[in-house]
Amino acid sequence: MCHPWIAAGVTAFLVTQAVRELRPVLTASAEDDGPAHAGLLGARLRRWFRSRMEPLADALLRLGMTADRVTLSQLLVSVLCGAAYAAGWVFTAGCLLIGSGTLDVLDGTMARKTGPTTARGAFFDSVVDRYGEGAVFVGLAALFREGAMLWVVLLAAFGSFMVSYARARAEALGADCSVGLMQRPERYVLLGAGSVLGVLLAHLTCRPARATAVLAMSVALVAVLANATALQRAVFALRRLA
Repeated sequence: MCHPWIAAGVTAFLVTQAVRELRPVLTASAEDDGPAHAGLLGARLRRWFRSRMEPLADALLRLGMTADRVTLSQLLVSVLCGAAYAAGWVFTAGCLLIGSGTLDVLDGTMARKTGPTTARGAFFDSVVDRYGEGAVFVGLAALFREGAMLWVVLLAAFGSFMVSYARARAEALGADCSVGLMQRPERYVLLGAGSVLGVLLAHLTCRPARATAVLAMSVALVAVLANATALQRAVFALRRLA
């Protein structure tokens, strides 16, 4: 059963909020673009989102919450997201994935507010990020297990892990390597938005198959751009380490 009027209302609300929030960001001076390696989202969007996290981070710190607890909450939400994908609850999974990405930014903001970043905290955050992302891709693999899209999911998962590995290995050898379009925030946004918008489109058109079709296109984009980013980082690091 489709619900076009509900989907239309949700879509109108999301578009209105996005225009209200992002118009000042997108129309800002080009001088505010920041570093060229800020990913597909760009430096302005990243700064805007981090600024939105500041009040929430302050409130959680006042309540005694720690960055590590938020990191563990991110892992729990990621596991629930993977379970939702596996169950075919694409809209719920998309919302959970965006929530997981939000928690990922939030724990970093809280960590910076409580003092210099420690090696322990950075390591813990990285390990949780990998497990969380792995849970999401396991869920996507379960959702697309009966078709050729399974291979695309596996390619996207491989590329995503290689993006993180290339940076970690390069930095361990002394070369900064944060370049690339498809970094972790971009993956959260692309997959999460593809899930939510796909379901809304399915209800607006009363064609259920469009929900997974839009998500499949998002996964395919991640597969291509993540692997391109991993290769870009490899070339960049090799030049720095030469």
